[in-house]
Amino acid sequence: MRGLDMSPIRFPSVEGHSGPSGSGQAVRQAPDSRRRLRRAAIMAVPVLVPVSMSAVFAYLGHRSSPRTAYTAGFVVYWGAWCFGFPLWAIGPRRLLHGMVHGRHPQRLEAALLVVPPLGALATELWPKRALVDPPTAAVMVSTGLVNALGEELLWRQAFVAEFPDDVVRGALWPLLGFAMWHLAPQIVLPSSRGRWPFVAAATVVGAASTYSAWRSGSIRNCLGPHAVTDGCGVTAARFRLGHPSDSGRRATEEQSGMRSCGGPP
Repeated sequence: MRGLDMSPIRFPSVEGHSGPSGSGQAVRQAPDSRRRLRRAAIMAVPVLVPVSMSAVFAYLGHRSSPRTAYTAGFVVYWGAWCFGFPLWAIGPRRLLHGMVHGRHPQRLEAALLVVPPLGALATELWPKRALVDPPTAAVMVSTGLVNALGEELLWRQAFVAEFPDDVVRGALWPLLGFAMWHLAPQIVLPSSRGRWPFVAAATVVGAASTYSAWRSGSIRNCLGPHAVTDGCGVTAARFRLGHPSDSGRRATEEQSGMRSCGGPP
C-alpha cells in the first residue's frame, strides 16, 4: 500500500509559471523593474525640478503676495523634492548612510568647500550685518540648515548613491539641474545682482559639493559648508519676515503692474 504523498502543494506563481523557479524569477524581476523606474525618475530630476518649481512659483506669485509665494514655494520644494523624492528614490537607509559615512576631505576638496561660505560671508552677511536682528538670525539659521540638508540629499546623495561610477549621470547632470533650479525662486524674488549671476554663484556652490560628494561617496563633508553658505542669506530671511528688500519691492511693483493690466487677481 502506497504511503501518503507528503510533497509540497505547488500553486501557480504570479507570472503563471508553477514551482519555485517561476516564483523566484517573479521576485527578482519586480525589484529590477522598480529600480529601473527609480533610476529613470532620478535622471529626470534635473529637468523636472526647474520646470515644475518655475510653474509653482509663477502660480503662487500670481495668486498671493510675494512673501507668501516665496515661502510657500520653498515649502513645496523642500517637502516634495528635497526630502520626499530622495526618500522614495533611494530609501532612508542609503540617505542616512550618505550623511554619516564617507572619506575624509583631501586638501583640494577642503579648499573648494571653503570657497562658497567665504564668498557668502563677504558679499551678503558682512555688508548687511547691521540688518541682522534676532528674528532674522533665527530664520537665517533654520532655513540654512533645512535647505542645505534637503538640497544635498536631492542633488548629490540620490545621484551618487545610484550612479557611483558614472561621472556624467552621478555628478555633472545633477549639477546642471541644481544650477538651473535657482532661476525658479527668482520669479518671485529676483537677485539684486541679476538672475544669471545668481545662478553662476549657485553653480560654484554646487560644484564644490558635487566634487566632494563624488570623491567621498557621501554628503557628510558638504553639509556644513552648504549650511553656512545658505545661512548667510540676510536678504531672503528679511523678505520671509516681511521686510522687503529692493528686489522684494521690485517684485511687488511688478506683480501690482500685472494685476492692473488684467493679470490674475
